[in-house]
Amino acid sequence: MTNSTIHWRFWTCGALLVLLAACGTPASSTSNDATTNSDASGDSAIGDANSGDAGKGDADVGPPSLLTARSLRFDEDLSAAWGSDADDVWFVGKAGRVLHWNGATLSPRDAGTKKDLFGVWGKSANEAYIVGDGVILRWDGKSWSNEAPDGTGILRGVHMPADGSTVLTCGDGGVVLRRDSAGKWKNEETASKLNLQAIWASSASQIWAVGEQGRALRLSGGVWGETDMPGASSRTMRAVVGTLDGRMFACGDGGYLAATDDTATWQETLANDGDNPRDLKGLWARSSTDAWAIGSSGALLHFVGKKWQVDSIAGTYMKTASFSGLFGSNDSNGQPFGFAVGIAGAGLQFSAGQPDNADPQLQDDRWLDFRAETVADLKTIQADTDGSLITCGSSGVALLAKDSQAPFYDLAAPVTGADIVDCALRNGEAWLVGPTGAILHANVQTGGGAWSLDKPANTKKLSGIARLGNDLLVVGDGGVALHKVADGAWQAESTGVQFKLRSVAATGDIAYAVGELGTVLRRDAAGTWTKESTGNLGQFSRVTAWGDGEAAAVTEEGTLLVRTAGASGTWKQMSETPGQLLYGIARRTDGLLLAVGYAGTLVTGQPGGPFTNHAKNVPNLLSSIACGANGCVVVGQKGGIFQVAEAIP
Repeated sequence: MTNSTIHWRFWTCGALLVLLAACGTPASSTSNDATTNSDASGDSAIGDANSGDAGKGDADVGPPSLLTARSLRFDEDLSAAWGSDADDVWFVGKAGRVLHWNGATLSPRDAGTKKDLFGVWGKSANEAYIVGDGVILRWDGKSWSNEAPDGTGILRGVHMPADGSTVLTCGDGGVVLRRDSAGKWKNEETASKLNLQAIWASSASQIWAVGEQGRALRLSGGVWGETDMPGASSRTMRAVVGTLDGRMFACGDGGYLAATDDTATWQETLANDGDNPRDLKGLWARSSTDAWAIGSSGALLHFVGKKWQVDSIAGTYMKTASFSGLFGSNDSNGQPFGFAVGIAGAGLQFSAGQPDNADPQLQDDRWLDFRAETVADLKTIQADTDGSLITCGSSGVALLAKDSQAPFYDLAAPVTGADIVDCALRNGEAWLVGPTGAILHANVQTGGGAWSLDKPANTKKLSGIARLGNDLLVVGDGGVALHKVADGAWQAESTGVQFKLRSVAATGDIAYAVGELGTVLRRDAAGTWTKESTGNLGQFSRVTAWGDGEAAAVTEEGTLLVRTAGASGTWKQMSETPGQLLYGIARRTDGLLLAVGYAGTLVTGQPGGPFTNHAKNVPNLLSSIACGANGCVVVGQKGGIFQVAEAIP
């Protein structure tokens, strides 16, 4: 396969469809430092303004940025995760980083320390513990407080048994601390000097801790004792977990895995991870025959029945990331949920699948990228009527956010290498348009479903898609327009033009499409397309519509045009920014129009004018913008995702 060839991959009923298309060159990565902004009593989506030269206010950059970078908000190394429920999960890491997930938003919390944090566990939404470099932090449902005794060293693991009867932490030098009923932490007499990495308490009196030198520490019958882990040699053990029926699992460096047998004796198990097994650092045991292990360089192993098998991370960005912690449980409805965290803010979320028909013990479980930290060029973003957002771009990237304040998640679309040129949401379904004329869709209301492929009779390149009520419209090369009613087939419509159409937008039962050489079309409620005159022969890049047939469009030459309402409405040029190409336009709920483009250009104004050019807001080519009920989001090159300020001068 040559570099100019890529695949759209789609699986259904055991068949593999491969579609070939042209592909651009992926962009390189950028990174932003995150700062700690927090609210101890609630969650709020907070981003960083540290985006290259943005906000410096010098002559080259322009005024302070109205766009805040969001795509790389939390990039510290993360160590561990724990949650009382799927909508109450804590993540901890370096330099005091504490993040909270409430089911919709990942937010920073101020835990009162800048020390490195290594472990987190708890009992409920009102009781949790974080341990780290000389700290033991307790959460009481409102705030974090440090309970560490004077002289506390590095603590790496913390755990509570299911009955909540005790809480223990372990760390360097064989230290194990237990919290008594008065809230005081006291040393256990372990007589060990091991640097302990993790601890698991099946009960207040049955406890295992693992650490360096291939050894483990056990409390049984009220006495602590060290033991060699079988086959571990001098490797460091990184995690230990247990199941409700009493089976224990452990993992460590060099792909080490072990589990207890029917006599509660540890036995080494094979990782089956090639000749050079990767380090394993996190474990989740769903049952005695179903467990997950995770580690360095994208290591993901699944234990099913009696053996471990290498699995693959299903997302786009985290396939080779290194992970340090893994947590999973069942939510209040009895459904499994899980999270993994790791180096440079890496994150995964567990998506439970359905049992395999041939082998009910096997399920289509997947681990998906938890946050949208991507180097792909994002080409477009669209909002649905419920405020949810979808963005897509190069290398098959497709991301979803619940609203404009929420984080984006990878949809793991089965697209390899190809650009997704446009995307839309309709009633909980994501729709992706590719350059080959293929259309992919999946139900994403519950976190990602099976993808299906539509291949209309049209074989020309498709460029734009939009929701028309409960229907969909697609446009493309040669004046192609396709209409799909709910649960119906795609029907070709005659537009009367042969030029490339690049964007389509709808309001009520009226739609507009724009394209090259000044092409602007209006579609009425009966499905008839009519060419409209604008007096502009430029390359139209994007159109948006609202109200009674009102619309606005932008061109690559930097012009912005607005159409008045009604069937006989007219187009008027309202703004021109020569040399600052415009690629995206959207309308805010208060009526403000916002256009974005080359070199971070942001143009704003009411439909009747005047318009202001807030040039060079961020050092990024901005390709698209979408607005929901609680704000607007802009996307661009190199994974750029930016929040638009609420107040715009």
